[in-house]
Amino acid sequence: MKPRTKAQFRVVEMSQYVNKIKDEVFDWAKKECLEHRAYATKNNVLCLDCGESFSPTLVSRNKATCPHCKTKVKVKQSRCTTDRQVNYFAVTELVVEYQVVINFEIIVTYKKGKKANYYIHEILQYWIPPDKKLVMYGKSHNTQGFCDSWSGSMEIRTESNSYYSGGKYDIYARKYHPSSIVDYDYQKLGIDHNLRGISFLEAIRLLPNNSKAETLLKAKEYDLLAYYNNQSGVVSRYWDSVKIAMRHKYKIKDASMYFDYLDFLRYFNKDLHSPKYLCPKNLHREHNRLMNKKNEIQRLRNLEERRKKMIDSQKYYVEQKKKFFDLEFKEKDITINVLKSVEEFLEEGEVLNHCIYKNGYYSKEDSLCFSAKIKGVRTETIEVILSKLKVEQCRGNDNKPTKHHKKILELINKNLPKIRAVIEQSNSKKKRNQKKSLINQI
Repeated sequence: MKPRTKAQFRVVEMSQYVNKIKDEVFDWAKKECLEHRAYATKNNVLCLDCGESFSPTLVSRNKATCPHCKTKVKVKQSRCTTDRQVNYFAVTELVVEYQVVINFEIIVTYKKGKKANYYIHEILQYWIPPDKKLVMYGKSHNTQGFCDSWSGSMEIRTESNSYYSGGKYDIYARKYHPSSIVDYDYQKLGIDHNLRGISFLEAIRLLPNNSKAETLLKAKEYDLLAYYNNQSGVVSRYWDSVKIAMRHKYKIKDASMYFDYLDFLRYFNKDLHSPKYLCPKNLHREHNRLMNKKNEIQRLRNLEERRKKMIDSQKYYVEQKKKFFDLEFKEKDITINVLKSVEEFLEEGEVLNHCIYKNGYYSKEDSLCFSAKIKGVRTETIEVILSKLKVEQCRGNDNKPTKHHKKILELINKNLPKIRAVIEQSNSKKKRNQKKSLINQI
């Protein structure tokens, strides 16, 4: 839209004086902001960066260095000969009193026998004055809820006040270029070019009044920070334990699994202030050990009591989530359905060996859980946070991603607008019923 306020006119005028991004930044983005992959068959390994093939004997622990382009690649077993990646990166600088964040989209396509084809374009600028009254100058974002389509010319953009599309211009940059300049007031909070886990806008809004988030950022606990941004109550509950783990320099790489593990420690009355328990050498193994131990204890409990509990939980679960039960997403061999009963949560947890039932995911009001099946076989479980319309986790057997993980995520992300439509329809129905009730009372 055209600028209307003095601040917007000033931003449009100053935007032409922003330093032009140099080729070295694009070269850095191609190297640092993408996952470098190779697809392996029995006889050949295809490097997607250069399109050339090399011998499987060069692969060690699913990693290799391509002898043709010298790129270090992660190797996956696949017969695919094409691929595509989309990601975001940013550069920050200071212009007069403004903190400016320049966001870019990088799209790369791969094909056997050809070098990777890159397309990089500037999509959005954040102009942040000292009073934090943000002005956005960039291209139009055509899809609500998550970033995937940018077009048009650079213009003033305004954030929607809608509950479900309010964050469509809040970009999660994968990385910030090392030459980025950050205002000193933000640097004191720990915000610099290493920022991860949350977007720049979320950081400047959350950190000034939140000591926990500031502590996590300064400790470079980016996975924990991202988890705290969505599940602040869980982190706050175990904050003393988290501080002890950080004090012992324990890196938490999978926050969701770590807090599930702490739930298990609490269940078994273990000391939540002891580094012995808080800093396991192998989190995955200890998580599974306690989960299996808890499973065994619960299996030995009286089955009739469990049935009664399931009946009560089922009533509550149906009351909360019934409106979503008709949702079904299909694509080729993949089918994604909402878990329709507490018993299905139990089956999902037992088949895939994870804690979706044991930790009571069916009782979470802001959570909607799906079962992804391949040819009718349970493959991965998906948890969507309803208030943010965002996939919180997607896990297969033993809490690990399967070879279908990427396609399952793409399918659920593509259908997030359908979940939003159900929520909006339900809210509209409630309003109509409330209106009828008031009329009847009159």
